[in-house]
Amino acid sequence: MLTRSIFRALSALLVGFLLVSNPTDMTVLLVQIIGGLFALSGVVAVVGYFVSRSQYRRAVRRAAELGDELPSQSRLVPMFPVVGIGSLAFGVFLLCFPRQFVGYLLYALGGLLVLIGVWQIYVLINSRKFAPLSWSLFCLPVLNIAAGLFVLCFPNQAVTLLFTILGVGYILYGVSEFFFGVRFYRFRRLYEAELERMAEVREAEAVEVTEVVPVEDDPNNPSYSSL
Repeated sequence: MLTRSIFRALSALLVGFLLVSNPTDMTVLLVQIIGGLFALSGVVAVVGYFVSRSQYRRAVRRAAELGDELPSQSRLVPMFPVVGIGSLAFGVFLLCFPRQFVGYLLYALGGLLVLIGVWQIYVLINSRKFAPLSWSLFCLPVLNIAAGLFVLCFPNQAVTLLFTILGVGYILYGVSEFFFGVRFYRFRRLYEAELERMAEVREAEAVEVTEVVPVEDDPNNPSYSSL
């Protein structure tokens, strides 16, 4: 989970720095580099989703074996990687058709940034049901949405300005993705620690219940019967 978030954060930061450092000349090579970063980020997100889902199912089975169910368990179901699928598809298109995307890269990056911001807000709203998250965390996704909408609504502005805004937006997304990943990883570890504690308690209770004091073969004991 943490590795996946860190990889997405690094990919977003690299895309942001590429846009900020070279906002005037979107060459085919630069488009392909950005496409490769998006594709790799999407692949990691999709693979990580299936790994997390497998781990979640094992945790559910273990909780069922213990006879308990944590109140927050149903809210820890791994979310389908919508942004990851979008990043993978977008990256593949940039890699395969870089020349066609040079003219439309501005709009594509702006739309994807809006999608990322909306998805982050959705994840934060759901996460607040089981994790103590401050409302201030919504600031970065809102800024990402604002940057993407500005580029989409005012495409006639100077290209340098628009690509710089997009670059800053992706840098903010990278920072927020890293921060959210660390926070959610800590909550996940607390959840797993709770499962471990429950397992130890159950095992201790089982030992106490199954422990039987042997009855000695004493003729004076009412339970004794001679053959």
